[in-house]
Amino acid sequence: MKQRKIVLLGILLIVTVLLFQNYYLAPRSEAMREEIQSEYGVLQKYEAYLKGSGITDKEIQAAIADMKKLEERLIPEKSEFLSSASMQRMVSELAEKTGLAVLTIRPINVVKEGEFLVVPVYFEGNANIKQISEFLAACEKSAVMLKIDKMSYNVTNMQNPKELRFKIQISGLARTG
Repeated sequence: MKQRKIVLLGILLIVTVLLFQNYYLAPRSEAMREEIQSEYGVLQKYEAYLKGSGITDKEIQAAIADMKKLEERLIPEKSEFLSSASMQRMVSELAEKTGLAVLTIRPINVVKEGEFLVVPVYFEGNANIKQISEFLAACEKSAVMLKIDKMSYNVTNMQNPKELRFKIQISGLARTG
């Protein structure tokens, strides 16, 4: 009789442990596993965001460095009149250096664009295609950032098609004072 009670208690204990495992521990562990997986996914998103922000920080630093380089290429004069005169001088020097025969050069009204002044200059003259090409290359390499706004050229003499008449509007950028 006593042995039966012990065996019955043992079976009852085993059934209780199996029921506890099947109805409490298994569902609870599955819920914990799902919660851990979702938290791990959130952690991975944050980690990717932090890595992305590091790249963004580098990109921002590169953009700031580029802006400083660009600001060095602005027309140094702060007033409209002085920046316009400086642009005329630069264009004249570039034209002379490349061999363009400038007939007229005149400033055009300065336009304000936020913190900057767009300083245009119009000039026309005669040159051959090689000289115009050298002028454009010199503009690109200039210490001041220059932009060709308008450009037209025509053959002036049909017997000598290498001689061209050109009209160019070029502008530079200056910071407002």
